[in-house]
Amino acid sequence: MDSYPGAKRAHLTSKDYLELLDGKLGFPQGTLFKLCAEAVESKVETREGTTVTYRGVSMRQKRVAAHRFVQVRSAIFLIEFMVTKAGKQYDRAVQVHLEI
Repeated sequence: MDSYPGAKRAHLTSKDYLELLDGKLGFPQGTLFKLCAEAVESKVETREGTTVTYRGVSMRQKRVAAHRFVQVRSAIFLIEFMVTKAGKQYDRAVQVHLEI
């Protein structure tokens, strides 16, 4: 099942995905996670062209066993940044849910 290159990315947690974005944007590991934590207090945080906006809290049910579900609270963040491909700059936006 893990024989193709994208297999490991399919099972990343939200925090792992933020660390992957840190690498793509050239930030030290954990920078976007810290920005998300700071954005909860101030609603918007900006650092080096990257903007993190706190969007609120979402509730959902997560299956634990065959007939058992648990309520999970997730904080929702919108991360906006610029990417350069083939000499052109593009705006990108990613929405991330972090379990509280």
